[in-house]
Amino acid sequence: MESGKELLLKDLIYNFVNKNGKQQLFSERVVMQRWPEYVGEMCAQHSTCVSFKKGVLKVKVTNAALRFELAGRKSLIMERINADYTIPVVNNIIFC
Repeated sequence: MESGKELLLKDLIYNFVNKNGKQQLFSERVVMQRWPEYVGEMCAQHSTCVSFKKGVLKVKVTNAALRFELAGRKSLIMERINADYTIPVVNNIIFC
């Protein structure tokens, strides 16, 4: 490629996603992959992101006490997630 016209792969992906209006879908997938970073390893070991549609993240939690704890910290978790994006990605989290 010519000097000055080289693009990184991440830039190409970003441009493609934006051009095709898939920002929300792409962001949702990234949030699901980064779930352990938002809640910590211990919580991530006992919880799994099941689905993410229209801003609602559904998370299956294997331990009732942990489910209660995560539900109590839902607004903090949503703030952590949305802080990584220019527009809010998560409007609600459902722990089941």
